[in-house]
Amino acid sequence: MSDASRAAAPAPPPRPAPRRRLAIRLAWITAGIVLLTQAAFVVPVLLRVRDQWLDRRLTEAELAAVSAPVAADGMVDRATRDALLRLAGAEAIVLARPGRTDTILAPPAGLPPPRRVDPAQESLPDALAATFAGLLHDRDELIAVERASPSRPDETIIATLRERDLHFVLLRNLLRLGSIRLCVAIAVGVFLYVLLLALLVRPIQRLADSIAAFRADLERPAAFDETGRSDGSGDEIAAAAHQLAAMQRELRAALWRNARLAALGAAMAKVNHDLRGILSPAMLTAERLQMNPDPAVRRAGDVLVRAVERATDLTRRTLEFARDTPASLPRARIALCQAVEDAAEQARAACPALLVANLVAPECEIEADRESLVRVLGNLLRNAGEADACRVAITAAHEADDLAIIVADDGPGLPEAVRAALFRPFVAGGRRGSTGLGLAIVHDLMRAHGGDVRLVDSGPGGTKFRLTLPQRAAPAIAPAAG
Repeated sequence: MSDASRAAAPAPPPRPAPRRRLAIRLAWITAGIVLLTQAAFVVPVLLRVRDQWLDRRLTEAELAAVSAPVAADGMVDRATRDALLRLAGAEAIVLARPGRTDTILAPPAGLPPPRRVDPAQESLPDALAATFAGLLHDRDELIAVERASPSRPDETIIATLRERDLHFVLLRNLLRLGSIRLCVAIAVGVFLYVLLLALLVRPIQRLADSIAAFRADLERPAAFDETGRSDGSGDEIAAAAHQLAAMQRELRAALWRNARLAALGAAMAKVNHDLRGILSPAMLTAERLQMNPDPAVRRAGDVLVRAVERATDLTRRTLEFARDTPASLPRARIALCQAVEDAAEQARAACPALLVANLVAPECEIEADRESLVRVLGNLLRNAGEADACRVAITAAHEADDLAIIVADDGPGLPEAVRAALFRPFVAGGRRGSTGLGLAIVHDLMRAHGGDVRLVDSGPGGTKFRLTLPQRAAPAIAPAAG
């Protein structure tokens, strides 16, 4: 590539902002997964701690109420009451027994009305809400917790507790659990992040860097020839890296060929101009020799004329190929049978002995560029004639949404060595005097039509090419027999 084209190459794209980089996103995802995992463990533990704390408070309150010496009015003396409430960790205790006087352990001044809590009637969402409320809010409020006595189902124990005590219990357990599990979570999270960073992010980053570097400098060797994985893991990223390196090599080779073709086209334009001036005297001399009365001299003149014409045709066809551009082709509804006849007439001018069997139905029509399609068929017919084929048969038939055109000759076939690169420019197919541009032009024109061309078969029995063209809602075809 020239210095000008290298200077005009696009600059590598800017690196993404930190918040958009894959590594940052991966860190956030890893942290979120670790936090969710810890929450899934800690939340059930806090629910169990709350249930156990309420259950223990009710059990101790029931023991205090049962052991209290009750007076006739159901009250207990002050000293005993204060001691029992302190041991039970409650502000007030009520033991309700049907048909009997309730045992009441409460300060004589009374308490503000508490919020009633019945653990046996709580749903899971209510228990979760109450647990998080008790953990997050340090409120000096009262809650009245009640339950039936496990040993005496006809008795109900009601304990008035301070919600702040529950808050401190939940907070203490959270800190104890969190300090241990947070260390484990951080270690696991860092390990997962480093592992994913090494296995996923770094290879993907190398892929992106290789693409950016290749875009900035098309002559730069494929990066993944050296930086691809060496552990032989063969995973999808390694496969993508090797495919990227192969694509870069093939694209670089194609660009190299195109640059050479462009240079060749510019040179051939000058060579063609100069060669015409050089060959003009030779053509005049050859024509004079053809008019000589001596038969031997006339034969020499014929040979010289054909040589000059071949040289002129070689430069003309090479220049035409170099000038061709992949422009969109004008399409119109044409009769395929007539296009085959025009191509056969052109081919017979170069190969008079060639017999073309046009087996395409007269009503067969297709949307295509007539001149380009005639050029495609003419190149195939002329190649067959130059390869010593005596007869070429052309047929057409519908195949799904395409029109398939088969061009089959009875020539000696193509050499095995040129079949793999048959549609590349300057692959001559082993024929003397061939430019190797005919099939390359056929391939380019078929692709410009949205179709394709491929070699179906080639051997001692002949060569067969298959052309496909989009039908564009063409009517049905009735292939001619024979």
